[in-house]
Amino acid sequence: MSYKTAQQAAKNTAKAPETQSEQTGQEAGFNMDDQFESFDAAVADSIVDLRGARIMQMVLTRIGGGDLGKIAPQMFKSFEQGTLGALGEQKKQLSEWHEKPLKALAPAAKSSAS
Repeated sequence: MSYKTAQQAAKNTAKAPETQSEQTGQEAGFNMDDQFESFDAAVADSIVDLRGARIMQMVLTRIGGGDLGKIAPQMFKSFEQGTLGALGEQKKQLSEWHEKPLKALAPAAKSSAS
């Protein structure tokens, strides 16, 4: 159950006030709860801001020091293997062509001096 759901359930199941002072007390309690909710949200925002900034600083410091963690090196290796595989095929085709060219290249056009 979420906080909002629980808060609404508490409001709906509250004892019906029998006197004006009970009604005033219940309203004050629910209003105070709303004030604490905004306070809690502000504290949560501050914690996220502070911890988020600190975490990013630590991450960038580690990456700057050469620590790429566990996943990045695997990704780089996979990328390298894929790239080298494609380049290896192109190199093989070029080597075969140089060994036995199937078509001769057209002669370079001579520039005419006017």
